[in-house]
Amino acid sequence: MKTRSQYGLLVPYLRPHIPTLWVALLCMVGFVVTTPAIAALIGQIATDIGKGNMDALLRLPAIAIALFLARGIFQFGQDTLMAKVALSIVLDLRRRVYIQLQTLNIDYFETAATGDLVYRLTEDIDRVGEVIHKLFHQFLPCTLQLISILGYMFYLNWQLTLTTLLIAPLMAVLIGWFGERLLRFSRHSQTQISDLSSLLAEVFGGIRLVKAFAAEDYEIQRFLTAAEKNRQAKFATERIKAIQYPVVGFLEAMGIVLLFMLGGLANFPRQFDRRAVHQLCRSSSPHY
Repeated sequence: MKTRSQYGLLVPYLRPHIPTLWVALLCMVGFVVTTPAIAALIGQIATDIGKGNMDALLRLPAIAIALFLARGIFQFGQDTLMAKVALSIVLDLRRRVYIQLQTLNIDYFETAATGDLVYRLTEDIDRVGEVIHKLFHQFLPCTLQLISILGYMFYLNWQLTLTTLLIAPLMAVLIGWFGERLLRFSRHSQTQISDLSSLLAEVFGGIRLVKAFAAEDYEIQRFLTAAEKNRQAKFATERIKAIQYPVVGFLEAMGIVLLFMLGGLANFPRQFDRRAVHQLCRSSSPHY
């Protein structure tokens, strides 16, 4: 519930960009619709090649070029417009935060870490922009593509599609499990780099005192300790990623193998029935 409320805080920043978002969504729909259309076209080309239908083969390349051209135009419109909205929101957030900081009294800045403030104004706000960009550039298009592709798969073979849907929840749970840990480690990594930035700002700002008290060795040790914590936090994140990719990839491969096996088993009785009919005809008629 807390995460939803935090995302809800971004809604007022989206409102000024609603017209641009509508155009971007139209481009997104056009991009998504071309995906099953291209898949159907490739299937038709394979069928015509098998039948030796040369007239159709002469027409289909022109349709394919038109589809890929339309897909590219829709994708360009979607990507540029979504990026424009995300970057505009980042600029607005950065402006508001900086204006708010300028209104605070001097007591706040005496207790706040300079590096932490700089990090919040730069890296943290950029992360918000990345979330918005990925939401519109990846999550929504992938969701729409999934719906359109599932519809096309049901049209082709609903039995195998249902089998795919039985595998999908396992993949979703596994990816969600990895995602939660990646989020936790990423937050810890951001905290460590923020602490490192604060330490550097503190040391460089008071370098005269460091030199006056001959505290170079002490500050070097502090820096090395903070840098090591940052390394460990980043390594923990990369280790989770390194585990996630082969595990999810293995399950995807096993799912594909299972679908091929089920498809082959579903086709086997038909071939067996044809052979049985053929043998029966040969045995009953010497002229067959």
